Amino acid sequence: METIQKLIHLGVQGGFFMIPLAVVAVVTLGLIIERLLFLRENMLDWDRFHFELKSALKENDLERGIVLAARTKGIVGRVMQECLLRVQAGQTDVERATEKEILSEMASLERSRGWLSTMIQIAPLLGLLGTVQGMIMIFMTIEASATMDPRMFAGGIYTKLVTTFTGLMIAVPAYVAQEHIRRKINIMLHHLDLYLLEVRDWTERGTNVAGSIPAAARHAPDAHSAPHAAGSVSAVAPVVVGLKERAHAQ
Repeated sequence: METIQKLIHLGVQGGFFMIPLAVVAVVTLGLIIERLLFLRENMLDWDRFHFELKSALKENDLERGIVLAARTKGIVGRVMQECLLRVQAGQTDVERATEKEILSEMASLERSRGWLSTMIQIAPLLGLLGTVQGMIMIFMTIEASATMDPRMFAGGIYTKLVTTFTGLMIAVPAYVAQEHIRRKINIMLHHLDLYLLEVRDWTERGTNVAGSIPAAARHAPDAHSAPHAAGSVSAVAPVVVGLKERAHAQ
């Protein structure tokens, strides 16, 4: 209880800039919670989904793959369902089959992340601004009184440093949370790219078994279906790779 009272006292001593810092803290917390809820809605058992998708494609059971994607929650399920439905309709270019759906999902991927980065940058700057303003007021008081009491000087400095401390206390945990969110999104995009590779490899085999890819969807070489470099996934879904780069940049 005493610690809480001290924190409240320091908050009051911090001055006017503690108000915008409190607003930034609340907004930052809200943005982090929203992103964590988004991740919770989009996380799944990646290995199990991969195994079931490979099994369905290996048995040329495209319908089973579509059902699997339909019952899978989040962005991965929606993108894979759209991809498999288009393949079933005869489209063999996995990139073209998924590009529109991935682009439509970009809004949910990007939501709040830009604002979170802004809050992380603003918090320490507001804290520093509050400290500088406090120091200016202290020196103005000293100049007006023509005397300098070391105790008053030291007390004024430590109370004005509260805003800098508060700004850093907001920014550092928020930055850690942002990195956690970025890592989880990159993991999700990596697995999505892996699943799209599985579908592309299956379409390239050009199978035409009952219940599998129709004759219209058999592989026909063109500029978009040229073999990609070994180990490269960017040839399958450059939109996904672009999202990874954007996630890393923010």
